[in-house]
Amino acid sequence: MSRIPVLIDTDGQMDSLWGMILAKRLLDVKAVTVCSGKNDNPEHAFSNAAGFAAMAGLDFKISAGSKRAVLTKGKPSQTKYLPDGKCGMPLPGKSAEYEELPAWDRIYETAKAFGKELVVLCFGPMTNLAIAIFKYPEICQMIRKVAFVGGSYDFGDVSAVAEANMATDPEAARAVFQSGIRMEMYGLHVELKSALSNAEIGRIVDGANGPYTTAFAMSGMSHKPGEPIYYGPALAAMGLGMPETITFERRNIFIETRSDVCRGRVVPLTMYTPLGYPKDTKVAMELHKEAYIELLKNTLASYETID
Repeated sequence: MSRIPVLIDTDGQMDSLWGMILAKRLLDVKAVTVCSGKNDNPEHAFSNAAGFAAMAGLDFKISAGSKRAVLTKGKPSQTKYLPDGKCGMPLPGKSAEYEELPAWDRIYETAKAFGKELVVLCFGPMTNLAIAIFKYPEICQMIRKVAFVGGSYDFGDVSAVAEANMATDPEAARAVFQSGIRMEMYGLHVELKSALSNAEIGRIVDGANGPYTTAFAMSGMSHKPGEPIYYGPALAAMGLGMPETITFERRNIFIETRSDVCRGRVVPLTMYTPLGYPKDTKVAMELHKEAYIELLKNTLASYETID
């Protein structure tokens, strides 16, 4: 069975490493683009992503994108992650290099090259993709679908109703949702169902002691003490590569951008479907937890055997 061609768009947060690693194993990664996203210092996003791409074994140049949201309105304060986005972890080996082509042009060129087969896999805010749509409106007919980590079916993490990726750049998310591209959502609600206990993490690392095991453990440190440890990008990569492990429901999705209190809220229209509007978003609701743990365990073991 041929692998799905994907372009990964990341904000350089630590959990993106696990999305890249599983995407390398399960999918056909064609390009990586980077935005500053939730990082307080934009340069951290770009240096982190370059190191993560190299660790994942993606041996091509990557593309830098936006250092801010599509509008200048302030983003929510990020209390969930440490300031550098990678918990101070040293990145082993040589980092990936950046090409001159900006992220939105790389998204367009990659979509054009793969003729309605490309899936854009967003691990952070959708800023780069929104800019690509603004610059190249025809790209909406070129992309097979957008699978994204963000939003929530019910409650948020930066406020009672808003999740971090959506709240950082809700105008970008709304532009992508209104573009007509098919969407696939891996929200906070299913990330929490994938959360790993200490015993499950012990099963995954299984006594290994190398840079990838260290990175896996330090990803958990990016959460506040006592919070569940989950890796949204890894979950999305598994959902694309092993769709039988995820249970989906179809919904219409609305992104709140006007209210300061609810800005970035993802509203699934569960009570009704407006006339003429199909349920255009597949929302991940449940996962096969044991399959997820085994995938992480086997993948980690395969990387730690690399010299």
